[in-house]
Amino acid sequence: MGRADVYPQPQAPDPVLPSAAVLELARRHVSANGVTGVDESGGEARVYVVDHDVLIKTQRPHRVRPRTSLAKEAYLLDALAGTLHPYLPTLLGYGRIDTDHGEVEYLCLSRVPGAPAGRTPLAGRARSTLMAELAVLLRRLHSTRIDDDRVPRDPDWAALRRRLAFDFEDAADAMPRRPSAWPVPLTMRELRRRALATLPSTGPWQPALIHANPGPPHVFVEDQRLSALIDFGDSYVGHPALDLHRWPDPADRVRLHDRYRDEWPAGDSFDRVWSVAMILADVKEIGRDSARARTAAADLVRRVDQL
Repeated sequence: MGRADVYPQPQAPDPVLPSAAVLELARRHVSANGVTGVDESGGEARVYVVDHDVLIKTQRPHRVRPRTSLAKEAYLLDALAGTLHPYLPTLLGYGRIDTDHGEVEYLCLSRVPGAPAGRTPLAGRARSTLMAELAVLLRRLHSTRIDDDRVPRDPDWAALRRRLAFDFEDAADAMPRRPSAWPVPLTMRELRRRALATLPSTGPWQPALIHANPGPPHVFVEDQRLSALIDFGDSYVGHPALDLHRWPDPADRVRLHDRYRDEWPAGDSFDRVWSVAMILADVKEIGRDSARARTAAADLVRRVDQL
């Protein structure tokens, strides 16, 4: 397993498909009249809106990365349709087709209700309720048994340690841009060493199917309640604690963790993994100089003191 976010063809052309080509894809699975929008907010994916309620999702060629797979996402949407209903988009079709613009791999999906949580003002009780609802949904996801070669798997504690080590490298790449914001008396190398040293190396390994990024872009909200979880292209079988640190605000991550533990009182090793993930999340927020950088810095200080 190498670093997660490597793009092997960064210079690949990235054309927007003409409406006729998009409709050709959609009509292989549903009736379709017109393209009503194009959404590129996902970064790696481009989503074409057809008749307002159907989506054609493609991967942007220059942002294709090994860990993301539309074929895997299609498989999981089908496999999870019963378990996570009604919080998933409906898989209407998947395929590859040769077009005048080259081969296009795509998903045809129903459009989910609501809007991404990152674009939805939520505060107080509504925010706590969302974290509680998401925790219950994630526990349902993590309880689903998946054993298919299309879904990568971390087989043991050593694989988890390698994954987190690569994540620390990715986080370190952002830090030189914000040296004055670094709040702890440790270098990134020292922080990585001390954090990884807290992880178990032996003992029961209980991996689960995880989403990999159930954060504000992929959690949808309608009327201030959880309405959907989208984008399973990065999913893999790994440690479930790694689904609980994807929110910018440390307080949200703590709420999500605490409600999740109400659903599943996991042992001490779970919280040790989650604490390392929290450190990573704090470092990334500091490096991004996000709106939550100051609260992330305060959280990082507390967690380093506990190492």
